[in-house]
Amino acid sequence: MQTSNRRGRGIMKKNIIKKSVHHAVAAAGALLWGSVVALLVGPTLAGCGGEKTGTEIEPAIGAVKPATDTPPATDTIPYTIEFLPKQFDGPPLPALQGYHAFVNRSDGRWLVVGGRGQGLHTFMQAPATNFIDSLSNHFLWVIDPATGKYWNFDVTKLPDDLSAPLSSTTAQACYDPATDLVYLVGGYGWLADGSNMKTFNTIISFPLGKMVDAVAQPAPDSAAIRGLMKFSQDDRFAVTGGELFQLGGSFYLVFGQIFNGQYRAFGGSDTGFYQQYTSQVRRFTLNPGTLKILSYGATPDSAFHRRDGNIIASIDPATGAERIAAFGGVFQPGIIGGYQQPVYINAQGFAKVDTTVAQRFSAYECPVIPVYDSAGGAIYHTFFGGISHYYYHQTDSQRVVFHLATGQGRNDGLPFISDISVFRQGSDGKYGEYFLPTATPGDSLVGASIPFIPDINNYNNGIAYPNGVIKLWALPAGQRTRVGFIYGGILAYNPLPVVPNTGTKAVNHIYEVYITPKPMGVVTAALAKESTWNDANLRRK
Repeated sequence: MQTSNRRGRGIMKKNIIKKSVHHAVAAAGALLWGSVVALLVGPTLAGCGGEKTGTEIEPAIGAVKPATDTPPATDTIPYTIEFLPKQFDGPPLPALQGYHAFVNRSDGRWLVVGGRGQGLHTFMQAPATNFIDSLSNHFLWVIDPATGKYWNFDVTKLPDDLSAPLSSTTAQACYDPATDLVYLVGGYGWLADGSNMKTFNTIISFPLGKMVDAVAQPAPDSAAIRGLMKFSQDDRFAVTGGELFQLGGSFYLVFGQIFNGQYRAFGGSDTGFYQQYTSQVRRFTLNPGTLKILSYGATPDSAFHRRDGNIIASIDPATGAERIAAFGGVFQPGIIGGYQQPVYINAQGFAKVDTTVAQRFSAYECPVIPVYDSAGGAIYHTFFGGISHYYYHQTDSQRVVFHLATGQGRNDGLPFISDISVFRQGSDGKYGEYFLPTATPGDSLVGASIPFIPDINNYNNGIAYPNGVIKLWALPAGQRTRVGFIYGGILAYNPLPVVPNTGTKAVNHIYEVYITPKPMGVVTAALAKESTWNDANLRRK
């Protein structure tokens, strides 16, 4: 390993993130902004705070009068789910997205690794920087969700071949409760010297409980933290935007891509990057002492050409067995479109694309709460906001901007949504998709690029499987139970931007997620509206 030799670049410490000002808005964009500003002036969302940067020139307008009426319930699900904002006294938590969080099974504190303090990356051509180096998360964070207290360790104190992947975004990771080991694979980020970006070919492992204790010291010892880590390299680990699991005695590296070079606007004359989707489910075993691959196999399929979707641990309602479920993901070759057919992977390594259904909501990574109802013979997945091909709820001002952007035929991609949807699969193979009659708190366009973080009591009280799926029958009858948290992510001020490359930021919001085992009215997803764009031939890879 090489010792650190970095150029002088800003590093995010605690919640003080160096602000970066983008290029001035082009004349045409400025004219557009001036034409609609009178429609958009609104109060700032509580808790967003902070100085506005060049990518945040739009007002936060989510908490204004909804333009869509509350729809009548057309069906029910067997549980009531609630999302309640949580506030802490004391210093604010870091604003992050694209991270991984692990729950320490002994005390419930989280270890947060990687990600960045930037909103949605921009799509500008060279020489613009679309992933801002100074907003990479260069810290391991330990967060106590009970008090809001936190500790951190600067990973740039570690050797370069550890610090760079630990600072990456959209890595793949999993936690093994039997051994208390975290495994972190790949990720996209800046080289330690700041010269370029790449997808790392690394695997890093460490004991979670010991790492939490080491970071949560008044003065964390970098040598002790380094001593907890094992490290290896293999080009088969060079993946970003997929996900990593342990199932049936093997590791599974599901979907994703390799992307080397700085992210550039597609179609430009000077891209300077290399991109290749894996289009695979990779199955392997490891030597626990060296992290070297012992056995390896890959299942390719054109339907696996996806990244940044919701790839989660689940339960097969037909058998009650643990499985991996992949929902959504982007992009279909040649178009700006997310995938709608789910993929299921069982413990024998068999991957199946279910072509009998087309999921409408939440094609991009967002918090997903899985609930298994064994008595009813169904698995329910609740999706919290994010980015979606379909939508329903919009405030009046969000709707104005949405129609303004789509009416111009701009290529802004899929919109941010405030909808909370539920995707049901029965043991008979039949599906149902619904959305909640009410949107996210404050009608905020939140949820993109973050996971659901389970509550420690899910495991201590036996209300969840080891893979995190909640057992509906194990919840106390008639009692509201906190099952987890939603932390951080991307906040968008509008479904699509007023001016391209503006209008999002990373936030530090926390929502507590509660479930009560009593039926809740929901609305059929058939009432959702499809997002369209006029230039479907403009490619985005």
